[in-house]
Amino acid sequence: MPLDYRRFNGPEDSIPYKRFTKQYFKTYEQLRDDLINDKGLRQDGRTLDEARSMFARTDMVSQAKGSSYVELKKTKVACSVFDPREIPHQNEFSQLGQLYCEVKFAPFSCPRKRRPYAPDSEERALSVALRQALEPTVCRHLFPNYQIDVFVYILEHDGACLAAAINAAGLALANAAVPMYDIITSCSVAVLGDKMFIDPTEAEEHVATTSLESDANHGIITMSMLSGLKQISDFTQIGSMGMDCVTKAMDILERECEKLVPYIQKVLVTNVIQGFEQQKVLEEEAKEREKALDAKMEEWKALLKAALIFGSIGYLEELHIEKQDIHSSDGLCFDPRTIMSLGPTLRILNVSENKITDVAWAKPLRRLEVLIAKKNNLENFQSVADDLCTLTSLVDLNFIGNPMTKKHRYKETIIARCAQLRVLDTIVINNTSKTFLQSFVKAVKLRQLNEKNKLDMNKRGVDDFFELNMLPGPRAQSALSTSISGFTNQKPKVSAIDSTYTFMPRTFWRSKPTPSPRETIAPPMEPPPPIKQPVNETNDIPIKGILKKPMPMKYQS
Repeated sequence: MPLDYRRFNGPEDSIPYKRFTKQYFKTYEQLRDDLINDKGLRQDGRTLDEARSMFARTDMVSQAKGSSYVELKKTKVACSVFDPREIPHQNEFSQLGQLYCEVKFAPFSCPRKRRPYAPDSEERALSVALRQALEPTVCRHLFPNYQIDVFVYILEHDGACLAAAINAAGLALANAAVPMYDIITSCSVAVLGDKMFIDPTEAEEHVATTSLESDANHGIITMSMLSGLKQISDFTQIGSMGMDCVTKAMDILERECEKLVPYIQKVLVTNVIQGFEQQKVLEEEAKEREKALDAKMEEWKALLKAALIFGSIGYLEELHIEKQDIHSSDGLCFDPRTIMSLGPTLRILNVSENKITDVAWAKPLRRLEVLIAKKNNLENFQSVADDLCTLTSLVDLNFIGNPMTKKHRYKETIIARCAQLRVLDTIVINNTSKTFLQSFVKAVKLRQLNEKNKLDMNKRGVDDFFELNMLPGPRAQSALSTSISGFTNQKPKVSAIDSTYTFMPRTFWRSKPTPSPRETIAPPMEPPPPIKQPVNETNDIPIKGILKKPMPMKYQS
């Protein structure tokens, strides 16, 4: 078991100084005679049938669901109860919940011998007795296959530690709001001959358990009871006693357990009342803090409004204007003059939950590094990327809760367009991913630009080309214009440099034959070179060729 390094730990085999005093070398008869003085009272001034006064309180351990502290003069016990959890290392389903109880002595608690850190046989026996006493009390059928952990720590042991542990555990269970049938109380009695010591001390228990008279009654009895149900939950006996002695001890313990019930009830009621009072105090403090925050918010709103009006926030570096009370459907609007005045200095801007639909207003903020715009109405991430790509200092963006975050290629577009971006929606961007996305978007843009240029070369563009480069008069229909006019709803498959133009000089206008259907069909992307034919002076067939740019005409002589 790990050591507690917060305190000075003595050696495990240390010996108390009492072993070197005369009290330690007394005989059994001397120890027995010292238990009662000449007046018939015990060493602490009590009578034989008088129990020690008990001090109890709840909410001892802040980390536990319920906790308690019980003190019987020098016997001091602390108990903590935790929330139910699933039973570990169990294959079969359990219809009833279980209680896991652990009793531990502090190393300095016992007066005769220092306790070791590892659990010993006495601690294990006390843990089993505590579990047997608490099981009839708890409504275990309400949390099947779950267990409740109960930890008891004995800070100082001066007798009746089991009874004190049971009382503390019952109080802690009630404080943790664990369903129970009744309040459990416990008490102990030490029997020595014809004498019974109610609520014995450690010295009285030691004499009762080490009696040398085998025929006489001697030992310790601990009984726990549900007084409201008149039911005994546990009965523990150590020693040798007759039936009449045991019956008499049980009657005494029953009365003592009933005496503890009103006191336990009082502690619980006091705890409930204190809880209500504390809740009221917390609510009042919360209202006061809310009022103070509202007043501060109004003050800041007034200052911000004045600053926005008079433009006196030229040195502002961080601005938070989230959750503005906007009742209309329109989002938050910014004055261009104010944004221009904030541009040279503003580095951090938070405009969350303001129904903003675009970020075009952020273009003048050239020193902006962090932009937080969560839970707004931003839908078009393309326009957002276009608006923010000019901010060279922008390294952190947060658009969580906007509709555009659920669209395809949202993150890829933002990362590719914003070159200096390092964090997007609280996620750090890898440099390799950023480089790849930027290259990919550039390739996509070039492809889209190429397709756009192809689409622009329509029939009207070809006609304009001929008007500028050819002679006036009837013009032959080009392959590009024919293909576009024939397939107006499809993407064109040819470009201007691949088109085949058919033209004729002015002298051959009237001798042109009617074009065949084959000539009106668009040629392939790379048409084969034309077949050279011999020139015939008497033939009026026009000269055909492929033109990639305007060039002067040549006539055959």
